[in-house]
Amino acid sequence: MAQSYIVIVDDATVSSVTGSGPSYTVDYLSNTTASRVGDKVIVNKRAAGAGTGSTILSTYTYIVTASDTLLNQLTIKYESDTAGLGDDSPADLYSGGGSSGSPEVAPHDVVRLTSPFILFME
Repeated sequence: MAQSYIVIVDDATVSSVTGSGPSYTVDYLSNTTASRVGDKVIVNKRAAGAGTGSTILSTYTYIVTASDTLLNQLTIKYESDTAGLGDDSPADLYSGGGSSGSPEVAPHDVVRLTSPFILFME
């Protein structure tokens, strides 16, 4: 993601994912009250069971289209991924932890884009 952003929720733990591409509803164990529609969700995909420090296969970007902060639930829509693999459910993006038979789902970062400003002086 080449644009500047600030992290709103760092390493959010996924509880469950429902829906089918390109839109998904994600329930988090982490507090998501600071998130809002228009924020982005960034997820690093690694090979199942390869280790959490293993090579990142692709970085996925989703946009938040709805938010229920009381339930720690976000509805997100696939936007892009760095490897060009295409839409994938957040439930199928692994952290590298666990084993290939029982992989861990990758944590999510919720970020807000920042825009550069221009200072005019006389």
